[in-house]
Parts: sequence; C-alpha cells; structure tokens
Amino acid sequence: MLIVLSDLHFSETKSSQIGLHRFSRNLRPENYQSYFTEVNQFALANEIKKVDLVLAGDILEISRSAIWLEGEDRPYIDNDAVQPGSAAEATILKILQAIGEDKAVADTLKLLKNIHQHFNVPVDLYLILGNHDRLVNATPKIRSTVREMFGLPGGDTLFNHQLVLKDQLGKPFCLVRHGHEYDRTNFSKDVLAFDSIPTFIPESVYGLSSLGDITTIEFGASLPWLFVRTYGEEAILNDETLLALYQRLMEFDDVRPATAWLSFLFSTPGVDEKRTWELMKPCFTTIINNLSINAQFLNTLKQSAAIGGVARWLLMAIIRSGLLRKGVPYWMVKMIMNRVSTTIKLQSQAEWARREELILDKDSGCKCVISGHSHFAELMLLSANNGDERYYINTGTWRNLIPATKGYQDFGRLKALTKVIVFYPQEKPPEAGDRTWAFHFLSGASYGDHRLI
Repeated sequence: MLIVLSDLHFSETKSSQIGLHRFSRNLRPENYQSYFTEVNQFALANEIKKVDLVLAGDILEISRSAIWLEGEDRPYIDNDAVQPGSAAEATILKILQAIGEDKAVADTLKLLKNIHQHFNVPVDLYLILGNHDRLVNATPKIRSTVREMFGLPGGDTLFNHQLVLKDQLGKPFCLVRHGHEYDRTNFSKDVLAFDSIPTFIPESVYGLSSLGDITTIEFGASLPWLFVRTYGEEAILNDETLLALYQRLMEFDDVRPATAWLSFLFSTPGVDEKRTWELMKPCFTTIINNLSINAQFLNTLKQSAAIGGVARWLLMAIIRSGLLRKGVPYWMVKMIMNRVSTTIKLQSQAEWARREELILDKDSGCKCVISGHSHFAELMLLSANNGDERYYINTGTWRNLIPATKGYQDFGRLKALTKVIVFYPQEKPPEAGDRTWAFHFLSGASYGDHRLI
C-alpha cells in the first residue's frame, strides 16, 4: 500500500517572531498521528503486508526562511555553488536546526523517525525533494543532517527527485514526483517544450536555481523582515495598521494562486491601497536596490525558463540601470497587479502529467502519476486505451489555503487536507473482479474551527 504526502513545509518560526507574536503554519503532530492510525487500520483490514510512505517534496521549508537575510547568500544559489564548509552551507544547516527546534516540527519528526512503532505492518519511509527543499542535495553534510532528522538510512547519499514504484512483475506501476518540474517558474528547465517528459531528469538540472527561489525569499521573506527593520517591533505591535500589514505579509505562502499575493497585500482590511503603498514603498525600494547588485540574482534570472529572452533582457537592463533605485512608482505596481490578474490562466497539472513518458508508453504498465507542488488537490483521468485507465493525482497540501476569486479581488480562508492511498496490483482482494489495482483519493477543505466527532 502506498501513502503519499507532500507540501508540508516544516518551517522555522523564530526569525519571524515579533514580541509574543509567533507566526507558525506547522501542523501539530496529532494531525499526522491520527492519519497514520487510520492508515494502519486500512492496512489491517485489507491484509496489507507492507506500507510505503512517501514524503513527496517541499517537506522542509528552506527557501523562505528569513535566516538567509542575516548573510550575503540567498537560496537562489545553484547546488554546486554551495561548497562544504562555506557560509551558504552554514546558513542551510542553521535553518535546518531552527526547523527541527520548532516544537510542532520536533514532535512530528520524532513520530516519523519512529514510524514503525505506529503500524502493525512494516513501513518504508521515503523522502524526495521539491523546489523549496532543493538545497538539501547541495552538500554531503546537509544530506546526512536531513537523513538523521527523518531517521532515514543512506548517510550522505543524494536524495531522489522521483520514485518509480513497481508491481509484482517488476514493471513500473506508479510515478511519484514533487511536480515543480511542470512549472517553469519553479524549475530551471522548460521540460514542457519536450514531446515527452523524461522520468529521470539529471541531478544537475534539479540543482539549478529558479525564478521561484527569488520571489520566495525576496518577497515572501524579505518584505516582512524589512518591514520590521523599517518600523521597529514596538511600533508594529502598537499600531493596528502596521500590525495588519505585517500579518498579511506573513500569510503570503498560503495565497493561491501565488500570483495573487500582491493583490492580497493591497487588499488588507482597513488599509486602503495608497496607504499600503506608502508604508511598503521603502521595503520594495530596498529589495530592488539589493537585487541590482546581487550576482546570484542576475545568474538565476539569466537561466530562468519562465521569462522569454526579450523580457529577460529588458528586466535586467532596467534593474541594472538604477532607474528604480530611488523608489518603485505606485503606478508601476498597479500596472503589474492589473496585468497579472488579467493574463494569468491557471492550468491543471494533469495536462503535463499526461506527457510523462511512462504514461505515453502504452506498454509501460504505469497506472498513475502522483505529485503535489500546486497545493490544489486534483484527480484526473489521463487515458483509458482499451480499458487501461491511467490517472493523475495531486496530493494538495496539509496547510491553510487563502484562495482568490478569479480577478484577485477577494480572498477566503480554508483548511486543506488530502489523503492519497494506493493499493498495488499484488494487493488485489478476491472480490475485486477485473480491477487490478485501487486507490482512495480523499480531498477535503474546511472552514472554521468546529470539530467532527
């Protein structure tokens, strides 16, 4: 039996705390314990011999930590540029330590390290990497630290970016990957330009930084960090407007689609757009100035698959020219907001999963592709040639979601939880008839804090 979880984003919370306000999105371990108890009951009821538990990327939130801002390096650094013993390696290790010291994360990691104690059948735990924990593979010390955190064997060996699970005949049955490969903003290579997406993409490609790494740290983490340094903790805690904006900045990660985050900021309740801009302008100006002289940023921008050649050249020319160093004009931000809201078209990741080489190969035996990344749970039939049904499953997330309306004018708040349980062909019960495999896809969202009994 296969269980897949992704996008848990275990995060450190110390660097964003002001006063007694600590902004944590880490789920309590009881949520995972409850699910594992449920899975164990499934396994026993179906006489399952072994459970494969796959953590499918973005489990550790390395890219967004404000700890990066204490030094010169940023998470949009290529893996091969992080040398053993370097300042960048030290920063990553410091972030990992801070993540592990968070009470909710520490208790969850303890649960995962001792996962076999919570099941009546053998359990194999796997961890693959996504875009937010890409840097785990940068050095042997980082890899061994993470393996120790999760109680995984292998020492300092590289983590995989995909997992191909096989049936009893040794044929590929299911492909699990994080899913950022389908997203040009968060993956350095445009695999969507290929006729088919290769199952195994070189480690050298996964190690390259992407445009998404820049936005995650320079806006997701830098804006609240600069906001505190601009106005001071005491002033923020004692001013309703400043505190409302800071809380808004701390929620960026939960906004979906991610392109709506700027509109989310400028729709802070009780604060009009112009006042928001007056207060945020110093922070945006500082970020632009810092980016204009940051070699890591310019290198990542050059290799980004998300921006066309002409647009990339113009953007780099504007940043390097110094035209924005005195301040980003409000009209430009408004233009960007309007442009984004009218041109961004969301597409199902199933469109890209359908182009996986294992799915296109009618003789491969692969029945499903499972990924996460988008934070939106999804189930889609990819093909059914001669009754051979092949599916795409997106694992969603176990975090809060702030969904936007179509024009990014309004925002809601939901709690998301998706359960993906797949039964292998060799686990087919006698009463299954012609069906050779099975899965349960349980995707739910809740609003409010009432408990179900």
